[in-house]
Amino acid sequence: MFKKSKFSLLVIAFAMFVGIFVSCAPQAQSASIIGNWKSEWDGYVITEKEITYDDGGYGYGWSGKIEEIKDPYIYVSFEQDGKTLYRVTAFQNVTDVSANIANAYKDEKQTCDSLEEAKEEFTIDNGYFGYFGEYVRN
Repeated sequence: MFKKSKFSLLVIAFAMFVGIFVSCAPQAQSASIIGNWKSEWDGYVITEKEITYDDGGYGYGWSGKIEEIKDPYIYVSFEQDGKTLYRVTAFQNVTDVSANIANAYKDEKQTCDSLEEAKEEFTIDNGYFGYFGEYVRN
């Protein structure tokens, strides 16, 4: 009986060690939004410094400098008529192969005069991202 108890304690101690080791192991990082993304109609090229939106030839494409990426938003600056403006792109459900991506747009508003205003105004909660397109990593 004494040998069984030592064995049981040893098994329990081993199980606890494995449980602690596994729970302290680094967790996998979520997939990155950085990359080339393509849908049936349009696409994005997102680097650490720049983003380009290709609208598929409809005349609404754009590119800009990435000011900040803070999940789920990409804050972008660009020049128009000598003035710096800001826009926001949002992303969700990013995996190694797919993502949902949208540009801020509501009531024909899609740019702001300052980064702070863009961060405050262009949010999912404020209704600027009504539709997220489905994209695959290209």
